[in-house]
Amino acid sequence: MTDFYVALHISTTVDENNVYVTKDTSEVIEIAWNLISSSTLEILASDSTLIRPINTPITSTCTNLTGLSWDQVSNANSFKEGISKLDQFIHENIISKGLNFVFVTLDGWELRVGLPREAKDKNIVLPPYLQHSKSFFLRNEYSKWQSHHPETLSYGAANIGNILTALEIELTPPLSYSNIGSIPKRAANEVDILTKILVQLIKKSKPADDHPDVLTRPFDSKTDIRCFLSERSKVLYLSNLPNDTTQSELESWFTSHGGRPIAFWTLKTSDPHKPASSGFVVFSTHEEAAESLGINGRCLNDKPIEVQPSSARVLDRAQEILTPFPPSKNRPRPGDWTCPSCGFSNFQRRTACFRCSFPAASAVAIKEQIQPSYNPQQQQQQQQQQQPQTINQQQQHHHQHDHQHQHQQIQNQSQHHQHQHQHQQQQQQQPQQPQQKHQQHLTQPQQISNKKLNQLNSGNSNNSNGSTNNNNGQGNRSVPFRAGDWKCLNENCQYHNFAKNITCLRCGAPRTLDFSQTQIQGSQLQNQKQSQLNQIPLNQFNNNNNSVNVSNGFGIENQEQLKLNNLAFTHS
Repeated sequence: MTDFYVALHISTTVDENNVYVTKDTSEVIEIAWNLISSSTLEILASDSTLIRPINTPITSTCTNLTGLSWDQVSNANSFKEGISKLDQFIHENIISKGLNFVFVTLDGWELRVGLPREAKDKNIVLPPYLQHSKSFFLRNEYSKWQSHHPETLSYGAANIGNILTALEIELTPPLSYSNIGSIPKRAANEVDILTKILVQLIKKSKPADDHPDVLTRPFDSKTDIRCFLSERSKVLYLSNLPNDTTQSELESWFTSHGGRPIAFWTLKTSDPHKPASSGFVVFSTHEEAAESLGINGRCLNDKPIEVQPSSARVLDRAQEILTPFPPSKNRPRPGDWTCPSCGFSNFQRRTACFRCSFPAASAVAIKEQIQPSYNPQQQQQQQQQQQPQTINQQQQHHHQHDHQHQHQQIQNQSQHHQHQHQHQQQQQQQPQQPQQKHQQHLTQPQQISNKKLNQLNSGNSNNSNGSTNNNNGQGNRSVPFRAGDWKCLNENCQYHNFAKNITCLRCGAPRTLDFSQTQIQGSQLQNQKQSQLNQIPLNQFNNNNNSVNVSNGFGIENQEQLKLNNLAFTHS
């Protein structure tokens, strides 16, 4: 159990429209804190410090929220001096006495993301307990407490007024439940409110046996980073991502900051149109992953991204709820296909991957090897039917990190990731790692036999499985049949192809049948003409008609034979 709680609030510059102050350039302008005894719940000491911003202004929005103006901070401490004042207070009252403490904040964003990002921008080294803090987030703790008190479920944690109402906290005028979110409040006022919430949560969480998860496991980023370094992990966890984040955007974002991840994974959600706001990235080396921790707090599409250390074991346990990020913002249409070699999403008309030139026919063969009765429409319907069931099952248990950190709720799902020392007792089936799956996809094209590839390249119609037909061989009815479109001539396929396709995207068969097939289909016409040919004197073919025609590769010996073959093609 901790000896002290340090309730902390950090006020920063802000601009409503992100014109003068963006979310990854905001600066701290005030820090306030209360030292609270964990045994008596009394405030033992309090202090605060004003900090002068040097790169961003005090906007009207900032004044309306913090109650501060430029005149009040123009002669204040520098960022380094403000941090030193907080550090001196903690050393004198806690560390020098050999005691321990835990920070208490409302949501922890400024402590976990904003403060380290600004310190890095200004080349200032934070004290270890600020760089990798140990803290409780009162919104999360209130949500845990709320799960044991269903009578308060209508008071959500998103609104501070709801929390105060549910915990029956009295406010001192001019503060009230109605104006708590709109009236300007200095950092000291914010800290006093946090202290009241903390004390009331502790009191209302008794007996402790009935609230075993409330204020018992703080977020410990120091443990996270130790595990990351000891395991030489190559995995990072991202949170607060924009809802429509694509893999190409993440690749560009990391590239702009000097990172080169090799794999990206996000979490499945019950609604495919509302993707999760978190995910994982995998690097080729531990050093690259460690270096990318420095972009914690940088913006992607005007949203600051939290970058945290993670572990490959987390990916193992979260395997069933992981899915790749969408390759682009354009939703795939019927017939579009994903390259198994590089993961690029291709239009139906492409006969080879636009990124790596992997052939579409081989991609279909790989898909059929994985799922012998592959049917795109049936697969989509099964996914739509199974996804809600899968999500409901996933919501019944927690997927947690190996360390003590619990990630924020993702799209209203109670899926948390916590590191191993909390969950060594959990035994979960560990599927194959995403990295291994990615490697399998890269090597599967090489595993296709030469015979299979030769059959695909020659357009052999026996490659397709009859069960792959859509609508009993009638093609995909959801796609209109436009001028120039064609159905595969393979009777076991009959796939609806666009006009630009020169081979079937399902079975790889050519747009027209080969000569051996047309000979069979036109055999009756040949037999009917044979008797007539026998009665015609050969000297009628002496005028350049008796030469061997090899231009089409079939070895036709006279013009009439060519005409018969043309009739066979026309008939087919």
